[in-house]
This record gives sequence, structure tokens and C-alpha cells, in this order.
Amino acid sequence: MLRLVAVSLLVSGALLAADEPVSYQLAAPAGWGGETIALPPGFAPDMTLKGSEHIRFAPGMMKPASETFFSYAFVFELESKPELTEAVVKEEFLKYYRGLCKVVLNGKLPDVDPAKFQLELKRAKSDADGKGIDSPIVYTGTLDWVEPFATRKPQTLNLDIRTWNGTNRKFLFACVSPKPRDAAIWKQLQSIREDYLKK
Repeated sequence: MLRLVAVSLLVSGALLAADEPVSYQLAAPAGWGGETIALPPGFAPDMTLKGSEHIRFAPGMMKPASETFFSYAFVFELESKPELTEAVVKEEFLKYYRGLCKVVLNGKLPDVDPAKFQLELKRAKSDADGKGIDSPIVYTGTLDWVEPFATRKPQTLNLDIRTWNGTNRKFLFACVSPKPRDAAIWKQLQSIREDYLKK
């Protein structure tokens, strides 16, 4: 099932590691799937961010009845420009999700207009959780869109996003789930992020 998700995600996209080894570049608990793709992806060629994306999917990613439905973590490892301002993060996320929905649905739901998807971001207090992280910028947010894979219905995704600068690269880490922020899945997502930041 996760391979089906990956195929859909990568429609017209560039796959950096079609069959990554068990040791993904973004570690996660047993049973989680994952892929690495090039940015910008084929489904959102208008994105200005360039680099790679490592994604890890919860076991229930494509199971609407699951407590981990559409829950996943990903990190963008990016070139040094552009600056990851709030406006850039918002614009690039909308391009990503609008393009993803459009390509996956491929006209099957003509009443769905990705241009109407809405993303709200709120900057939170910065923290320094992880070695080598110099005051990451923290955002919480919600994305209202149409989930195109399993339900094809409107969905609100909760987002927890952090951006920071490395020596020669910029980074963006996102935890994503439609579940409330006090649900158990968020502890798993945050654990994946914390492990990554300790590298």
C-alpha cells in the first residue's frame, strides 16, 4: 500500500532512491514507509525550493479508519537560497499540496479547485532543540485541502514546521497529521524530528 502511495506521490517526479535500504536517511519506527525525492518534484515544478525531500509515512497513512491516517514527517534539505521566510514557506507548501492533489486526482473530481486550498501559519517561539541548530524558526499551522488518495474529501491537516540554516544548506522539517495535537501520533512524529536533529 505504501508503495502505491509513493508511486502516486512521485507521478512525474524524480526519485532519488527508488529502493532505499532499510536504513533511511530519515529514521522512523518499525513499520513506517519512506521515500526520497528531488525538489522541486514533478507534481509541483513551479516550486522554487531545490534539494531533496526525505519522507516517512505512518503505518496507517492510507487507511482512513486508522489513528495514523495521513500522518507523516518529512525534511527538505535545500540549497542555500531562497531564504525560508514565512511567506516563502507558505507559498512553497501551497504549490506542493496543490500540485500533488491536481496530479493525483487528474481531473477525476472536476469540482475540486486546488487554487482554493488555504494554509494558515503562526510563528511560535523559537527553540534550539538539536545539535548545530541555531535558533530554528517554528511554525504551527493548518492546511485545508482535499485529500486525493484515499477519501478524496476535504481534510484539515495540522502542521508543525521548523526551519533553520546549516553551514551550506537550509532545512525545513514538517510533522503532518489531521489528528489533534494531543493525539499519540504526534509523539511519534516529534520523536522522528528529534532523532534527525541530533545527527
